[in-house]
Amino acid sequence: MIELKKIRLGKTDENIPILGQGTWGIKSYRNKEYYEKWKESIRKGIELGITHIDTAEMYGRGTSEKVVGQVISEYNRDDLFITSKLFPMHTRYNSMKKAAYNSLKRLGIKQIDLYLIHWPSSLISIKKQMRVLEDLVNEGKVRYIGVSNFSVEQFKEAQTYLKNTELVNNQLNASITRQKHINQSLPFYQNEGIIMTAYSPLGHSGFHNLKGELREKLERVAKSHNSTIQQIAIAWLINHENVITIPKAFKIEHVEANAKAAEISLSKEEINLFYETNPISDMEN
Repeated sequence: MIELKKIRLGKTDENIPILGQGTWGIKSYRNKEYYEKWKESIRKGIELGITHIDTAEMYGRGTSEKVVGQVISEYNRDDLFITSKLFPMHTRYNSMKKAAYNSLKRLGIKQIDLYLIHWPSSLISIKKQMRVLEDLVNEGKVRYIGVSNFSVEQFKEAQTYLKNTELVNNQLNASITRQKHINQSLPFYQNEGIIMTAYSPLGHSGFHNLKGELREKLERVAKSHNSTIQQIAIAWLINHENVITIPKAFKIEHVEANAKAAEISLSKEEINLFYETNPISDMEN
């Protein structure tokens, strides 16, 4: 197993890869060949040091967790870092706890490394969500906790409800074409020593339809690093302090390309080159 560059998870003693494997694309009710391809990609990622695997009960209605569970059963559990998320359709304390237990069962593990609230909800108070997360930590079912898609103010509020633990992560939609959280939210997380996970780092189209000034800049920087524009887009994110990212990859060649992106070191000038650049056309915008 290759050693990938790692980053400290918040104020914990845990170090995790700056690049994780996203599994949002795993769908339910597909044929065996489809799932085998996903498993092959996840295995390849692990071999390349991408040992942080991100999933959620929402992905494929639990199918993603089952697929991830089948793969990770083949490896030493201590070598892997597993993140999953609680979908806010569960409005009661007991139903939220049951959802977490079901995720553990589908994953086939005794403890989730990082457990997140997938989205804030107008139907459930943040206070109740934090009570569930903290109780799961106290029970030993979860090691670390965080949130996803929370604003900075919601994150701050959530933190006030925790008594014996702290939030270590916020997972947000961020990329070189979606810089809001990089520009507006990241400074707070950097100051507080919190990890920000950027999901959808290549949008939904892999930036294949990207045009205009941004593409030209990406191509120029990519050429100097003997890489692709996708690799530069990923590298741009993880060259920021306190940022990791979790691109999904259905094909092994994409997993290999993602792993290489983690090795790219961009200069300050190259990083600054992409700020406030607005793409003319990309399908994910």
